[in-house]
Amino acid sequence: MKLGVVIVTYNRLDLLKECIEACINQEEKFSKILVVNNASTDGTTEYLQHLKYENLEILNTGSNLGGAGGFYKGIEKSIEYDLDYLLLIDDDAILNISYNKEILKHMNKKEENVCAYSGTVKTNNIIQTEHRRHLKKNFKCVNSTLEEYLKEYFDYELSTFCGLYIKMDIIRKIGLPEKDFFIWFDDTEYSLRICKYGIIRNINSTFLNHKTKIANSTGFNWKSYYSLRNQIVILKKYYSKFTLFKFTFKMRVMIIVGKITAILKRNNYYNKVSQIYKDALNDGLKNNLGKNEKYTFNVKIDKGESKK
Repeated sequence: MKLGVVIVTYNRLDLLKECIEACINQEEKFSKILVVNNASTDGTTEYLQHLKYENLEILNTGSNLGGAGGFYKGIEKSIEYDLDYLLLIDDDAILNISYNKEILKHMNKKEENVCAYSGTVKTNNIIQTEHRRHLKKNFKCVNSTLEEYLKEYFDYELSTFCGLYIKMDIIRKIGLPEKDFFIWFDDTEYSLRICKYGIIRNINSTFLNHKTKIANSTGFNWKSYYSLRNQIVILKKYYSKFTLFKFTFKMRVMIIVGKITAILKRNNYYNKVSQIYKDALNDGLKNNLGKNEKYTFNVKIDKGESKK
């Protein structure tokens, strides 16, 4: 069985070094390791230029295409290789040394209805259930439960690109991810395509260490725009007009609520939240996709303090 991996990186050199090392040191080796460098400016490009490893290939995008664009480029390139399965990870996903070995045991069973496999995602040794979700009616998504991780494996519908293995035959059927999503929900949309052909299975005997900060706040930030906009696009593509109407109606309500709250609390943060909803609504309905310069990593949407 020939395994490949796509690693998308942007300005996290220390994590990337650890990520690549974990891939190289797998007990069951990768046939190809492809690193997609999203125009990093922190020394990543220079580091990769001098990295010597037989099965390693570097793809420099020339500009920051976001996670969605990075995976698009990586998967597009991987189709040229003679691979059976392709693993998708970001640079902050550190694979357990037996990640491939444990999942390969299930791949070798060649169960026709299983299109993709994953391992368990942990942060600070705590299982992050939001990476493996179940799809309910009308695009209601619920996280996997801790009880499911007590089994040998469990099946689910929606996966992030954090440790997801996909059959290359399935990739050739469903095509490439939505690169113009820029970030967020590109993996959800791709999962919906995968599930047209079969199921996704999480193998609980192995895991990866997702070296990210666990969110302690439900506040809005620049990424919230892409989350809302891209969900609208998914609803337009896969769901009824009524389901889309309910989602966008709630967004219209939140636009008004944000403006009223900004006045009552005298806090401009709520005006910013209202604007996020408004921009995401307009762009989602009009299919204005790609990177929005109003919402990039250097844009701060701080909650601030109410004026008395």
